[in-house]
Amino acid sequence: MKPTLILLTSLLLVPLAALYAADSAAQTVAAELSPTIPIKIQIDQQTIIAPIADDFTGFGYETSAVAQEGYFSEKNAALVQLYRTLGSKGLIRIGGIISDWTKYEASGTPVVSTQGKVTVINQRCLDDLGKFLRATGWKVMWGLNLGTGSKEEAAEQALAVHKALGDRLQSFEIGNEVDDLKRFKETKYEGYFAEYMNFKSAIRKALPSAVFSGPDANANMNYVEQFVSTEFKDMSYLTKHFYLGGAGSPKSTTELMLSPVPFWEIKLRRFQDIKREKGVPYRINEVNSFSGGGKAGASDTFASALWCLDYMFLLATYDCGGVNMQTDINQIGFISHYSPIFKDKDGKVSARPEYYGMLAFAQAGRGDLVKLTASKTPVNLRAYATKNRSGEVWVTLVNKDLAQEARINLTLPAGCTSAEAHRLTAPSADSKTGVTFAGAAVTDDGNWKPNAVEKLTVVGDAATFTVPSASAALVRLR
Repeated sequence: MKPTLILLTSLLLVPLAALYAADSAAQTVAAELSPTIPIKIQIDQQTIIAPIADDFTGFGYETSAVAQEGYFSEKNAALVQLYRTLGSKGLIRIGGIISDWTKYEASGTPVVSTQGKVTVINQRCLDDLGKFLRATGWKVMWGLNLGTGSKEEAAEQALAVHKALGDRLQSFEIGNEVDDLKRFKETKYEGYFAEYMNFKSAIRKALPSAVFSGPDANANMNYVEQFVSTEFKDMSYLTKHFYLGGAGSPKSTTELMLSPVPFWEIKLRRFQDIKREKGVPYRINEVNSFSGGGKAGASDTFASALWCLDYMFLLATYDCGGVNMQTDINQIGFISHYSPIFKDKDGKVSARPEYYGMLAFAQAGRGDLVKLTASKTPVNLRAYATKNRSGEVWVTLVNKDLAQEARINLTLPAGCTSAEAHRLTAPSADSKTGVTFAGAAVTDDGNWKPNAVEKLTVVGDAATFTVPSASAALVRLR
């Protein structure tokens, strides 16, 4: 029986042995789909699935991060370099739950607080952020206080942010996770939207050039649908959040993090449809593994790098405009376990495992996502192909299987004669240290340079190699 070809850029493979264990005939099929049989991969570089935006990569912060003096600063050289290492363009989303407890006081003393208490930012903090952005080349989507603030305060804060950030300001959001705001518990969407329009009117009166994104919904897709139906002509991004689950749940495990999430792909298909219908790009502007700061022993391990790399490509497959990986101090007041960038008690920043997933995407996630087909396999493998502006084709293979390696038979597309692998590895899926990409770790000053690029043997028009369990291989074809 010949293996069937499937499109891996839009389908997560389920271990087929589990599906076919019901009868002997099905077990025969499963046996034929043994992990020892090479997975045949072919690329159609002429068929574009979706373009990948130059500023696709992003970070997300609670507004309290801006109140940490010296953090967002051009003098914080290691943080500046960690951003530059990911690319010269990107988008930071600043908001979160703390944005609905934040006040702007031009000459006030900065105050970093947890949820339910007031966080204070001043003009100096904003000016430092502006200098940081100019040093990195990145921009900011800024969240304004709808939860506990007034429209007058929002307009004043918007003016101050615009003054400090200038052309580094991408857009404003009004409110965070608006479907959960207590002030609209009774009036629900209608009450929220009426107040949104009041705030937007006040901000536009003070700053006519203001650009907006929204609604910044949490779980309620109805808010997204209703919002875009009336606001699609006055939006930069349609925005929503996503977490796999809560940190306190016993179900929030490494295995869950590396498993398929069918209900989320259904929502992504709806976002894709909305983009096509309304012409509005969308962005998942707050996301990470498990909400509430992440799960220690899962969110801070190498498994998070594999999850992150696959997740970013998955979003690109559904024509998403970008992603903001939540990082740094959370609304509870500690540095989240899922943070791609970790800050210690002395303020020193470093790359955690998840950062390496973003780093790998930064190498291969450029240009256009193109069609890739692969034969079926019981291995929990995801595969994507891209073609950048230099004409290079990259194939990204993420083996999220904790037990089985993936044997690959990759047919080189026309015009390509060589293949080299950049491997994303660690001692184990549970490792918190020892992570490398292309044989190199991110240095203390935020730099990274490949150290071990593996030249693959090409016989005829195909390269045959393996991707070990709990690892990834990014193959450049030239």
